[in-house]
Amino acid sequence: MTNLFRHIPAVDKLLLEPQVKEAARGLPSQETTEIVRSFLDRIRSEIAAQQGPVSQEEIVARLVSQLELSRKRRFQPVINATGVLLHTNLGRAPLPQEALDRIAQLGGGYFNLELDLSTGERGSRYTSVARLFNLLLSEIEDLDTVVVNNNAGAVLVALKALTAGREVIVSRGQLVEIGGGFRVPEVMAASGCILKEVGTTNRTRLSDYANAITEQTRAILLVHPSNYAMVGFTESVPREELAQLARERGLLLIEDIGSGAFPPFSEPLVPGALKHSHIVTYSGDKLFGGPQAGIISGRKDLVDIIKRDPLLRALRIDKLSLLALEAVLELHLNKDYGRLPLWAMASLDPKVLKERAEKWLSHLGPGLQGEVVRTESTMGGGSLPGQGIESWALALRAPELSSTELARWLRQSTPPVMGRIVHDRVLLDPRCVLPSQDELIISLLQGGVQACS
Repeated sequence: MTNLFRHIPAVDKLLLEPQVKEAARGLPSQETTEIVRSFLDRIRSEIAAQQGPVSQEEIVARLVSQLELSRKRRFQPVINATGVLLHTNLGRAPLPQEALDRIAQLGGGYFNLELDLSTGERGSRYTSVARLFNLLLSEIEDLDTVVVNNNAGAVLVALKALTAGREVIVSRGQLVEIGGGFRVPEVMAASGCILKEVGTTNRTRLSDYANAITEQTRAILLVHPSNYAMVGFTESVPREELAQLARERGLLLIEDIGSGAFPPFSEPLVPGALKHSHIVTYSGDKLFGGPQAGIISGRKDLVDIIKRDPLLRALRIDKLSLLALEAVLELHLNKDYGRLPLWAMASLDPKVLKERAEKWLSHLGPGLQGEVVRTESTMGGGSLPGQGIESWALALRAPELSSTELARWLRQSTPPVMGRIVHDRVLLDPRCVLPSQDELIISLLQGGVQACS
């Protein structure tokens, strides 16, 4: 057994192997060394179990694979050819150049994050973006805004500050599950309010809300379904009617519209919701086209209560996200929508997309076949459920590979390309592919594929 172990190369010797050095390029030396040591420990265990040697060539080859896997776990550019604009796994809305410039200019040094330059005293990190949101919502009177790290946090802190220990009425059809497995009932429970369900999954009437109100009721919660659309034998209560009921019974109407939208996007519009609901929560990284953020807008006296809640500090937004959000707000205020990547991609002419897909088709290499087909892009991220966007895509197949194997080949390429499988073909939709990435896709496709060994 000792002789078998003698054939295992030392850590420092493996680190000098050219293949290992290339595979570890970009990894911190300490991480590389730890990967090598852990890998050699596994090799020793294998030898002890199998009572057989492992060649140095095999050791190097397997170590290289291990290092390459570690490098792929790093954040890296991915070409989004799925046709899903707000792809949660790919970071949702791409940031405009103005936001990236703002982060580069101020994030590398010090800036007045929580400093009032006019007085020299401590200020609030929310002041700038809150003022810009209030300008964007200037048609709403007596309004204020505060920003936290995401929309689930916005719902949580709003409910805790305004309804803890009291009943909150919500329709059963709106007790949805949002990204990452978080469910509305769980968020409500964490806030300390008492959930009171009314209606049925598919039908809830105004009388259901009215009959459920007691002396312990503090608010009605209206939740946008976000990631699904209910069709068929359904019934829900318009916010206007819920707002009237809330006024008559002295309750708050709190509305979570999820993705949230401002012009030029359509419903659910934030200004429309605020005309009736006392508090509205929405995301910054969905239809607003900015960084991850949860925005709480509503009646000023209620937002003041939320600002004083200790949970707000735990959920506060990061300084770099604030910088990006400020830049995106300025684009909205200037109505410079074309500079928002999300809007630019959503409004692309299908004819242009078809031409790009046809160009990709004309460069297919060995082992690849395809055709350009009509398809629909989707907004994704729980935004605009059930609404497709007309598009075209390259429907790709490889006779020697299954669609799953072909998708894996694309995903493991450099750079990775994400498509979607439809009818046993991999669709590559150009809508979310930056024009500068077309040549990368063409170069990849020109090389062709081989059957998996």
